[in-house]
Amino acid sequence: MIVELALAAGAAYGGYRWTKKFFIKRLRFVPKARSKMAPVVAGAGAVLVAVPVAAALPLIGIVTAAAFGAGVAGGVMAGDKEINRTNIWGERR
Repeated sequence: MIVELALAAGAAYGGYRWTKKFFIKRLRFVPKARSKMAPVVAGAGAVLVAVPVAAALPLIGIVTAAAFGAGVAGGVMAGDKEINRTNIWGERR
């Protein structure tokens, strides 16, 4: 139980950090990625990818897949806010 929660927390944090960095660097000028539905779509897609992995591995459960999806959705939202706070070169205003 404790191990699964630790893995879920790590998956959520890793998904958040990687997605935020990817969003800021690669998706800065993609209008569809900056829409209001983008976090929902990204989070749902991450859960759909993580569920088969959760089914195959014994220590990873549905909680880990859901935490990963939430982390990815949070990373997209945080990346969008970060882009709003920076100029075209990525420097803070």
